[in-house]
Amino acid sequence: MMQTVKTNHSEGSRAASTIALLAGIWFFISPWVYGSYMMANSWNNWIVGAVVVILAAIRISTASLQMTQWMAWVNCLLGIWAFISPWVYLYTSSTGRFVNSLCVGVILFVAAISSALATPHAHGPMTTNA
Repeated sequence: MMQTVKTNHSEGSRAASTIALLAGIWFFISPWVYGSYMMANSWNNWIVGAVVVILAAIRISTASLQMTQWMAWVNCLLGIWAFISPWVYLYTSSTGRFVNSLCVGVILFVAAISSALATPHAHGPMTTNA
């Protein structure tokens, strides 16, 4: 029974990291979709998107979710950054990009925090081999 709980937590963490990975891919390609790829602030999307993808991919593929839990917390912070970046880079008047950043920020924040909180604990009843 306890092993099943641990497995379910691991699957939940990986599923949430997969959503974060997809959000990162979308955030990375979105400057081309919205035609803003020539603007200097598109680097924000490319850097944040790439970091999110790398961290989420590591989380998905790792055998030890406890050792990479910090990566989910970093992606949580990047979700907050994606949400506030339209005000920082002053593109709130570009409705498509603005809404995109808000949506990606919320999705990434929720997925990353879900991944972090679903990580099985190293100690306690979930690691019992009963």
